[in-house]
Amino acid sequence: VNNVSYSGNDQMLASASTDQTVRIWDVASGKEKKVLRGHQAPVIGVYFSQDDNSSLVASASFDHTVKLWDINTGAEIKTLRGHKQPVNNVAYSYDGTLLASCSDDKTIMIWTTDLEKKEPVMTLTGHDAPVLTVLFSFDSKLLASSDQDGVIKIWSMPSGECIRTIKAHDELIQDVSFAEDNKHLVSASLDKTVKLWEVETGFNIMKFDAGVEIWSVDLTSDLSQIIIGCADSTVRLLTRKGDQ
Repeated sequence: VNNVSYSGNDQMLASASTDQTVRIWDVASGKEKKVLRGHQAPVIGVYFSQDDNSSLVASASFDHTVKLWDINTGAEIKTLRGHKQPVNNVAYSYDGTLLASCSDDKTIMIWTTDLEKKEPVMTLTGHDAPVLTVLFSFDSKLLASSDQDGVIKIWSMPSGECIRTIKAHDELIQDVSFAEDNKHLVSASLDKTVKLWEVETGFNIMKFDAGVEIWSVDLTSDLSQIIIGCADSTVRLLTRKGDQ
């Protein structure tokens, strides 16, 4: 299982797997509701549309495509083609208007959520290495991306202008997460560190060396705690003390 995503109402969970499927789970019971089949290679990223009433989920695969699914019927709604190499991640904007995907081809593609359109709205270039993650801020005004060289880029949306480049880590960045205030971003890397950043300036507020590769990261809305998932099978809760 490579990735998971909660639905906007937190009642369902989608999982993406190397077995080429997306599976939909009922959170309360833990029961499998749907198996979505159609990708021809491992599914690496999955993301629910964050509208509380939405039934759409997007998936990203090493087969170079992004697919949109209706979880109520299990039907594939459309396939987005444009990336020339494996697609590593996908994310909806919280206002429900855009979808972002990133790829080994070093690009980020922005797609409209209009189900009638299949061509990308724009292609963002500037990364010099495979792009591994994309994530919209909660106000949908920013997009963060990170790559295999340890670089984070911040893009203004919907214009697509790159407003900040941060050489954040010495190894690939496995995960990033915005704080609720849209002003802070946390990143986790195979260089064994997790770092907290001020988005507007690129200033590094906090650094923690876990002593082990970090695969996933999240943080509480008030920035007081950071949660990391590590390669040694542990989940760790970090409590910030000042700016240490």
